[in-house]
Amino acid sequence: MISFREGDSRDAALISHINATSWRKAYRGIIPQHYLDRLPDEYWVPSVRAWLDSGRFSALIVLEDKKPQGACIYGRSRDESLAGWGEIVSLYLLPEARRRGLGSRLLEEAVSRLQADGYARLFVWSFEKNLPADAFYRRHGFFPSTDRESVPLGGAVIHERRYVKAGD
Repeated sequence: MISFREGDSRDAALISHINATSWRKAYRGIIPQHYLDRLPDEYWVPSVRAWLDSGRFSALIVLEDKKPQGACIYGRSRDESLAGWGEIVSLYLLPEARRRGLGSRLLEEAVSRLQADGYARLFVWSFEKNLPADAFYRRHGFFPSTDRESVPLGGAVIHERRYVKAGD
C-alpha cells in the first residue's frame, strides 16, 4: 500500500540518505563517478534541516507498506525573480523503488499541495543530460524553459535546465 507522510527536520538524515542513494545510481555518466563514489549519505542533512526549520519548504515522504521509498521537498520559489511561483526543490526515490509509479504519485501529491497553497505556476531544476527526468517531468506537464544554470561538481561543470508548469 502506498501512503504519504509529511516530513520535518527530524527526517533530515532519511531524506539525505534517499537523495544520496538516488544520486549515486541516477547520475552515473552525468556527474563524475569519483564524486558520486564519495558522496556521503549525510551530505544534505544541514540543508534539509535548515529548509524545513525555516517554514519556507515542506517535505513529503512516500511510503510503500509503511517503508520510506522517496522524498520530495517543495515550497515557495528560492528564485526572487519568480516570486509567487512554487518550486520542487528535490524529488528522489531509492533506486529499488523506481519504475513502480511511486515517483509519479510523489510528484502529483507535491504539485497538488503546492496548488492548494495558491501556487498556480511551478518549476523544478533538472540536469540537462538526465533524459529519464526530462521524460518524467514532461509526462507531468512540466516543460523546459530557456533558463539554464551551470553547477561545478567533482571538477566538471554540470548544466541544469528549469522545467515549468502553468496552472491546470
